[in-house]
Amino acid sequence: MRQIMSLAVLAFVVGCGGASGPAPLPLYPVSGSLIVGGKKLDNVIVQLIPATADSKGKPGIATTDAEGKFVIRTNGDKGANPGKYKVVLGSSQPSGPVTLEEATKMSGQYAKSGGITKVTLPYPAEWAAEKTTPKEVDVTDQPLVIDIDI
Repeated sequence: MRQIMSLAVLAFVVGCGGASGPAPLPLYPVSGSLIVGGKKLDNVIVQLIPATADSKGKPGIATTDAEGKFVIRTNGDKGANPGKYKVVLGSSQPSGPVTLEEATKMSGQYAKSGGITKVTLPYPAEWAAEKTTPKEVDVTDQPLVIDIDI
């Protein structure tokens, strides 16, 4: 009787294992570089945002290095889910207040006017919004290289 109960409990536990939801989507390698006006930009955030609301893929993100290169990660793992994405650029922002000099080093050129710091993006503003970005990519089971040369 004890063996039958153990088998029943084991069958229940194994059977419930599949109830946790659908299997996660695979990740495929996505990397690239960012050059604006012939200059390799570092410390710029590169985002892959699903192009459609019904997309099953999750957003991917990376930050460019000193050579302007990046490797997309999704939920901390290298790669992106398959699907169509909009490529959006963003400035890497610190978690706390910074001086004007520190801000200048982080990204772009800053001008101080009337006590307000105005940010001038180091890339065209259209790249900073999902609705206006001119770049869309399709992630498939093949490695994808996104070279952005503006």
